[in-house]
Amino acid sequence: MRKNARWSGMGVSGLRMGGLGNSMGLRSTQLNTKDANTRQVYVSEVDAVNILNPFLEVIRSGNTTGPIAGTALGSIEKLLNYGIINIHNSRIASAMNALSSAATHCKFEASDAASDELVLLRMLQLLQMAITSKCGQVLSDEAVCEMMETGLSMCCQMRLTEMLRRSAEHVMINMVIAIFERLKNLEDEWQFVEPPNDVTEETVDPHMSTPKTSLTPTPQSTVTNKNQPNNEEEKTDKVEDSNGTADEVTEEELVESPISEEPLVSDSQETAAVIEPSSLRPYGLPAIRELLRVLISLLNPHEHKHTDSMRLMALSILNVAFEVAGESIGRFETLRSLVTDEFCKYAFQLAKTDSLPLLSLSLRVISTVFETLRPYLKLQQELFIFFLIERLSRHPGASSRNVSVDIDEEGNISFVSLKSDMDHNNMSDVRSTSPNIFLTKSTDYPRATKNYSSSEQMVISNEVHELLLESLVQFSRHPTFMIDLWYNYDCDLTCGDLFEELIQFLSKNSFPNNQSYSLMNSHVLCLDTLLMFITQIVERINNQEPTSMQELAECKTRKRLILKGSRLFNESPKKGIQFLVENNIILPDENGGINTSLSSFLRSTQQLDKKALGEYLGRPENFDTLKSYMHQFDFRGKRMDEALRMVLETFRLPGESQQIMRVTESFAATYFESGPEEIASVEAAEVLGYSIIMLNTDQHSPQVKRQSRMSVEQYIRNVSGVNNKKDFPRDYLCAIYEAIKQNEILMPEEHEGLLGFNYAWKQLQHKSHTSGRFIQCKTSAYDKAVFELTWKPVVAAISYVFSTAQDDDILQKAITGFRHCASLAAHFELYDIFDSIIINLATMTGLLENTNGNTSVPDPIVDVAGQKYVVSKLATRFGRNYKGQLAAVVMFAIVTRHEDSLRKGWIKVLRIIRNLFLNSLLPNSMLQVEDFLSGTTSIPLKPKSPKPVKQANRRDGSLLSTLSSYLLSPYSNDETYCRDPTEEEVEQTLCAVDCIAVCKLEELFSNINILRTDTLVCLLKAIRTVGYDTEVMKKATVTIPYDPATVLFLEFMITITVRNAERIEELWYFFLQTILVFSCY
Repeated sequence: MRKNARWSGMGVSGLRMGGLGNSMGLRSTQLNTKDANTRQVYVSEVDAVNILNPFLEVIRSGNTTGPIAGTALGSIEKLLNYGIINIHNSRIASAMNALSSAATHCKFEASDAASDELVLLRMLQLLQMAITSKCGQVLSDEAVCEMMETGLSMCCQMRLTEMLRRSAEHVMINMVIAIFERLKNLEDEWQFVEPPNDVTEETVDPHMSTPKTSLTPTPQSTVTNKNQPNNEEEKTDKVEDSNGTADEVTEEELVESPISEEPLVSDSQETAAVIEPSSLRPYGLPAIRELLRVLISLLNPHEHKHTDSMRLMALSILNVAFEVAGESIGRFETLRSLVTDEFCKYAFQLAKTDSLPLLSLSLRVISTVFETLRPYLKLQQELFIFFLIERLSRHPGASSRNVSVDIDEEGNISFVSLKSDMDHNNMSDVRSTSPNIFLTKSTDYPRATKNYSSSEQMVISNEVHELLLESLVQFSRHPTFMIDLWYNYDCDLTCGDLFEELIQFLSKNSFPNNQSYSLMNSHVLCLDTLLMFITQIVERINNQEPTSMQELAECKTRKRLILKGSRLFNESPKKGIQFLVENNIILPDENGGINTSLSSFLRSTQQLDKKALGEYLGRPENFDTLKSYMHQFDFRGKRMDEALRMVLETFRLPGESQQIMRVTESFAATYFESGPEEIASVEAAEVLGYSIIMLNTDQHSPQVKRQSRMSVEQYIRNVSGVNNKKDFPRDYLCAIYEAIKQNEILMPEEHEGLLGFNYAWKQLQHKSHTSGRFIQCKTSAYDKAVFELTWKPVVAAISYVFSTAQDDDILQKAITGFRHCASLAAHFELYDIFDSIIINLATMTGLLENTNGNTSVPDPIVDVAGQKYVVSKLATRFGRNYKGQLAAVVMFAIVTRHEDSLRKGWIKVLRIIRNLFLNSLLPNSMLQVEDFLSGTTSIPLKPKSPKPVKQANRRDGSLLSTLSSYLLSPYSNDETYCRDPTEEEVEQTLCAVDCIAVCKLEELFSNINILRTDTLVCLLKAIRTVGYDTEVMKKATVTIPYDPATVLFLEFMITITVRNAERIEELWYFFLQTILVFSCY
């Protein structure tokens, strides 16, 4: 406390003023006196600079201890908190900027670590108060950048305690909230609160330095430049000033803030004049842009100075910034470009890390960015979702992307290989348009160890798989996300079929494990996402908007043709071009030539094989096409190596020297037309272009030894005198040499690792300028087309999950999925889809096959509570089939509600009714028929005829016959004999009867009079197909045996006729056909 004594002088009450003091104008200690002329001064009238200046001198002094500096910092915080310093004070802008400068350059003599960090914590609190208070709006861009740089530096100092670093991060988050909240009200780039007195000076954009983990070479160091002394008695410290020099302090250590620059306030003891800033513009877009740039730069995974803890801190702050600013960032091009380029580039690479905390936070921030800036991130979103699908497909429990799910007309689920399907159907792989520019390669992300094989590069753990899948599912939770994908990507000629890819992925990964048939969390997530997609369409079902799908349909058709033509071109350019011309993809110009249209196709189609393209362009017969191809590039303002790099990134240079010369000649002629000042003739351009290709090979070929490679002098000498008998400018050639030496011109197929990623990212950024914005389809106009496209994998997944589910929750989800899909198919009048759903459910009931093959032995009849039940094999089997009962209830409920949408499915439904009838499981109300003689009666299962007399058994006096007669039961020859059913079989039969009652089959034909005519026609055809047993008719020789099912269906037909008498003319033909078939009975 030795230093503190000079700040604690004699109090005013103990001071006795003499004549000298009075003569010099000092205030005398006259108590209880009041000048009547003294005017009351309000706080708002006090000059803010005069109030703050004494405290700022203490903060910047460097001659005070930590407690004194902390007290001064706390006092300023109270002045702001109590409103003594407020927005209405005079010179508030100058005062706040002086406060910022002083706080960020705070100096004090060190004591113990805990006390020093307490002062730093006070400094952080003051910085937070300065920005978040109302007075913070007058801070300049430079002041805000200094304050944020100070906070960031403290967050990154690993020698500081965890508590202080976390506190600094918390303060940074609060300051970022206040700063980015300003974007919502920031209409122009600048806002003026206090106009400057002198605006003649040019405004310099503020700059923030990227924080480092330490200010010393030591891996861990503090933000305060404090070195621990070896001898406690002799302490020395070196303090860096703004010029990087060091001054020795021999008595005490000196602690200062991370930023050390010249203060705005002078240290004069006589006066403390504040140096007025040249501009008092409040901070705005420049400071926000600089802060965003620094935070994004910390995410660079290839910057080894940045640790994962720094990236986690930057991601946390960025996430808050994006959440607060929201869509406001999209209004400013300078901010938007940082997000669409640098942020996405770094964040997507971080998504490849195996570190769970870093991966989790990276995915969270990426999701936030897409939620706020999705319209500007069309290609970035396509790339990221394809990356997620690709990486998730590499998981051991996931299905391959090369397999798709299909379901046939009989409800059979199958997995189809895309390659075999493409070869069989002569179709192009729709996923070939996917921007999978680095999805199968993880070498662009730095790893701690290099000892891993290529097959292990994309293998992920269960935890990583769960995080990636949750991120993918998070995208799908938006109500129109799936429709948006289809509209923006699948219907875009230049994008991949992302929607179909995602649906296939979710469908395949909804299938349980083949070995255990158990659903994991990932399977449930995928199933829930599929069902959520269907539910979202159902919720919009009543808000259908009429629209024309012709344009989108034409676009989809054109896209398929281009993909097929690209595949044919890769196999044979002649066949591919012929196909494209025949399908009007390549169109002739007014002169009948196709070179212009063909070259445009070759340049814009990504699915073309770059090697095949280069060989095609290098052929002499295609020279006109090559010239048209070159004229698509804009070489103006480009150095020749830059222009050549643009061309050779689109195709692989052919191997033959004549072909290379042909490409070089065409390129040189086109480049010379752009008017380069350094090149005098086309011939000189040809020589220089060929020399650049040779230089690229010389500098980077592994066959050329390093010591044998061409030097810059040798290169200049090799091309001397060829520029119209003069030399090229030396600086021009040196620039070309250095560019080729530092950055090899790589062909597209040779790009890999980080270099490949950078090339691909550059291509993506180039495409993003012409791809347009991502359009959110807040409409239901495309729901039918989307459902028609995806019903097969969706229904297949639901069916498989239903058949393998082991708990009611999963079964309920599958049942809901069936009902929703059926409702959509009925609403959109997609009858084939509706039939497929019904057929699938009918198959799962187990009622399509009648297991009671031995009709000679009647089924036993039991009496339960006065009611008789027939215990048949079908009844017992159905009674113990829990899922079959559920499927039956769901199927008949769907058919009863949407029976007007059923077509081919009537055959399955009537076959089930036939089997139920033959096993005495139909409700009695469906068996009642009108008899003209006896009135209402039931359809008998057997004819009412006397039992034929048994023939006498042949007498056989043999010993075997006697023994058989003795051993066999007396009922063995009685066809009416059957064993008594067990209690379990009786219970199963009762379960079957109850289930049939729940199905309410009697309501199935209740609305038969209002069905459409085509529905009735399909029903009548199904009755004709199912109403009689063709096998029995074929085996019959004299008379056809009695078939009760035929009678039942004849009654159905009569009911249909009676209740549709007004349409008898339309239905008579089908009635007649059915009657003719049944007339043989």
